[in-house]
Amino acid sequence: MLSGSETTTTEHVGRYTLSHYADNSEIVVVVFASAGARLGGPIEEFKGSLRKYGVSMLFVRDRDASWFHEPETPDMFAKVAEMVQPYKKVAVLGESMGGSGALIFPRFFDKIDRTLAFSPLYSFAYPFNQFAAGWNNDAPPRFWAFDSTDQKARANSVLLYGTRQWQDTAHAGLYSLQGYPVLMVKGSGHLVAAYLKKGYKRNYLSLLLEDFLDFSKPFNAESARSVLKPVLATYGIDEREWNFEASMKRAHLRVGDIPFASPPPGCIDLALNRPTDQSSICQYSAGTTTQEDSARAVRDHVPEFYAFHTDLENNPWWKIDLENIYKIEEIRIYNRIDRDSERGLRFAIEILKNGDWEKVFEKNNDNMFGGIDGDPFIWRPENPIKAREIRIKSLAIEDFLHYQKIEIFGR
Repeated sequence: MLSGSETTTTEHVGRYTLSHYADNSEIVVVVFASAGARLGGPIEEFKGSLRKYGVSMLFVRDRDASWFHEPETPDMFAKVAEMVQPYKKVAVLGESMGGSGALIFPRFFDKIDRTLAFSPLYSFAYPFNQFAAGWNNDAPPRFWAFDSTDQKARANSVLLYGTRQWQDTAHAGLYSLQGYPVLMVKGSGHLVAAYLKKGYKRNYLSLLLEDFLDFSKPFNAESARSVLKPVLATYGIDEREWNFEASMKRAHLRVGDIPFASPPPGCIDLALNRPTDQSSICQYSAGTTTQEDSARAVRDHVPEFYAFHTDLENNPWWKIDLENIYKIEEIRIYNRIDRDSERGLRFAIEILKNGDWEKVFEKNNDNMFGGIDGDPFIWRPENPIKAREIRIKSLAIEDFLHYQKIEIFGR
C-alpha cells in the first residue's frame, strides 16, 4: 500500500513524462499510457487499481500520442530501462498504444518478468494505421512493429483483446502467429481493461492484476485463463454478430435500409421537432450551436452516422423540452453503428422535477447496443412517468457523446 511517504521522481525525455513512485525496493510495475484523448493530457492509467499491491510504479506518458514515432523515443525507453534496473522484479503493463509500448520494451531491457497488454497494436504503419483513428502521418515509422524477439518476454506475456472490435483482430492475429499468448474477452470492445473492471458483476480486472502481481508463481496464458475463464471467448465462434463480416454489414447500413419499429400502441413520438440542447459542440458537430446540433436527433430526416456530437468533457449530456407534461412510456436511443459505438454505452436518463434533475434510469455497463440496424437501446419504465424536460447524461469521465436518433414515446 502506498503510504504517502514513498519517493516520487519525475523525469522528462522530450515529449515523454516518466513518473516514478518508489514504494518497494524489489518490485516495480512499468505502465505505458494509452493514446486515449484526455482533457489534461494522458493520465497515469491503472494507478488506482495498482495502489493496493504495495509495488513501486513507473508511469510513462506521451504528451501527444506519437505512437513511439518521434526521435527521442529510443532515449525514453533507455531511460525507463535505467530507472528499473535496480529492481529484482519488473512487470510491464499497458493498453492500446501503451500495450504496444509494453511489448516493444524488451528490445531495450532484457530482465522483464511478466507483461500484460490490453489491445496492443502490432504496428501503426500502413496499412495498420487504417484500422485506428487519429493518425495521419505518412512518414515511415520509427518502429514498423511493436513485437520483440525476446522469447522469455513472449512466454511471460499475456495479450487480451475484445471480441467486438474487428479492427483489433489483425493485430491479435499477427501477435498470435509470432507466438504471443492471445486471449479474447467476451463482450468487450477495444477498451478491455475497463470492461473487465465494470462490464461484469465481478471485477475481473482486479482478479487479473492480483494474479499478474503475484510473483510467487509464474504469470502466463494458463494462469490468466484460469482467472478469466468465465469471460473468455473464441473469436469467430462466440459472438459471431461482432465478427468482421457482421460488423461490415452493420457499418455499411444506411438510414432506411431497415425500417424503424412502430411506436408502442397508442403512443406517438413526443420528441419529434421539439426544442433540444446539449452540453457542447466541437469540430465534429454538424450544427453551429448546441441547440442546432442537438436538434438533429429529433428531426424527420435522420442523419447518417450520428446526429449530434459533443466535445470531449466530463459527463456530456443531451436534453429535450417536450413543451408540456406527458406520460412517458418508452425511450429509444439509436447508437452510431460504426467503430465509435463504444462511446455512450453508460448513461443516465433524468427528468427535470422542481428545478432539479432526478435520475429515473441508469445504464452503468458496457453492454453494446445498436441503432438503425434494428437494435436500439429501449427503456420502458415500470409505470409511465410524467415529464416535460428529459436529459440523457453520459456517465463517462472525459468522453464524447453522440447518438444518431432519439425517440420518446408517450401520450
